[in-house]
Amino acid sequence: MKNKLGNILGIISLISIVLYAVFFSLPRKQFSEILLVYSLLFLGLYFFYKFTVSAFQQNFRFFPYKWSTRFFESDSLLFIFIAGLSFRLTLLTYTPNLSQDFFRFIWDGHQLLNGFNPYLYLPDNVIKNDFSHIPNATLLHANMGALSSSNYTNYPPFNQLLFAIAAFLGGKSITATIIWMRILVIAAEIGIFIYGIKLLQLLGKPPYLILLYFLNPFVIIELTGNLHFEGVMAFLMLLSVYFLLKSNYIKGALFLGYGILLKLLPVIALPLLIRRLWCRKAIVFYLVVSVVVISGFLPFFSVELMDKYSNSVGLWFGNFEFNASVYYIVRAIGYEITGYNIIETAGKVLPIITFLIIISISLFRKNELPEVLITSILFSYFVYLILSTTVHPWYLTIPLLFSVFTKYRFMLVWSCTVFLSYYTYSNSAFQENPWLIGVEYLIVLGYLLFEVFKKNNSRVLYE
Repeated sequence: MKNKLGNILGIISLISIVLYAVFFSLPRKQFSEILLVYSLLFLGLYFFYKFTVSAFQQNFRFFPYKWSTRFFESDSLLFIFIAGLSFRLTLLTYTPNLSQDFFRFIWDGHQLLNGFNPYLYLPDNVIKNDFSHIPNATLLHANMGALSSSNYTNYPPFNQLLFAIAAFLGGKSITATIIWMRILVIAAEIGIFIYGIKLLQLLGKPPYLILLYFLNPFVIIELTGNLHFEGVMAFLMLLSVYFLLKSNYIKGALFLGYGILLKLLPVIALPLLIRRLWCRKAIVFYLVVSVVVISGFLPFFSVELMDKYSNSVGLWFGNFEFNASVYYIVRAIGYEITGYNIIETAGKVLPIITFLIIISISLFRKNELPEVLITSILFSYFVYLILSTTVHPWYLTIPLLFSVFTKYRFMLVWSCTVFLSYYTYSNSAFQENPWLIGVEYLIVLGYLLFEVFKKNNSRVLYE
C-alpha cells in the first residue's frame, strides 16, 4: 500500500512536469489548449492534496531515513518541497507566454543600472533619443506593448532594485536576465514554504496545508512562469504577519515596509493591525513602516516624480479595466443611465467604498486574535479585488496565500477559475467574453457563500 502511494505521487509529479513544459510551449492565442492543460494541472493538485494528506497521516516515508533532516518534520513536507521546486526549475529557461510585463522589467532595470531615474522617462521618448545604454532596447520596446511604453513606470523602488539586480547579472542577454528574475522569485517562494509551515504550526494547523499554495498551478505559472513579483511581495507580507504574531513588532514593521516598497498593495493591511497593536506599539509600528517607505522613495524623489508616479498609479483606477466584477455591473448601469462609460467616476467611488469596508473590518472584528486577523486580511483583499476595475490573475496572490491559514478555500477555487480571463488574449481585438467572466465570478461567489453560511463556519466572519 505504501509503495503504491509513493508510486502514485511520483507519477503525478512526472506528469505535472510534462504538463508545465507543454503549457509554456503554447502561445496564449491557443486558449482552449492551455485551458485544458491548466485544468489538468489543477486536477493533479487535487490528487496531490488527497494522497499527501493520506501519507502524512500514515507517517509514510518517501525517502531513505538518512535523507530526513531537521528542517522537515515528515517526509511528506520534504516531498512537497522537492515537487514544488522541481516544477519551478522546469520553467527556468522558458520565456513567459501569458505576459509581456517582463520586457518592461528588464527596461527599467537597465535604466536604473545606468543612473537614469526610471520614474521620469517614457520608453516611447527614450527610444527616439539615446538608448544605447539599454541592451536590446528596440526589441524590449517593441514587445512591452503600447500601453506600457507610453506610460511612466508604476513599480515601486524595491521592485526596481530587483529588476536592476537581474539586469546586472543577466547582462546583454534577455534569456539570462529572465533566468535571474526567475531565481529571485523562486527564492521568495522557498521562503514562503518555510515560513508558511512556521505560521501553520504557530496556528496549530497541519503543515502540509502549505501545498495548497506551493504546489498550486496558478502560483507556479503566474509567479515563476510569467515572472510576476507578487510572490516576493507575498513573502515579505507573510514575514511581517509571522513576526507580528511572534510579538516582534519591529521586524514585522520592517518587512511590511519592504512589501509596500515592492508593490504598494500591503498598505491595505495597515488599518487591520490597529487592534492587534494598539496605542504605543501602533505608533512605533506605523512610524517604522513610514520610515522604510519614505527611505525607499527618497533616492528617486522630486516634484516631477510625485506627479508622474501618482498619475501612473491612478491609471489603474480611472482608465484601465479588465476582468472586473462589481465594476462591470456598475458600468452597465451607467451606460443605461448616461449613455457612456462612467469609469472615471466609478474609479473614484469604488476605492472609497473599499476603504470604508476595510476600516469597518479593522474596527469591528477581533483582529487581536491571530486567526481572526489573518481571516480579516483575506477578506479585505478579496473586497479590494471584487470592487476593482482591473483584476489581473496574479493580483490574487496575497489573498490566496493567506487563505491557506484559514478555513476558507474560495480563493483556491478562484485561482482555478481566474484563468478564464485569459480568453481576452486569444483574439486579436483583445475582447473579453462576459459569459466567461460571469462563470468565473459566479463559481467563486457561490463557493464563498457556501463556506460562509454552512453550519460550521457561520460565525467566523463576525468574531
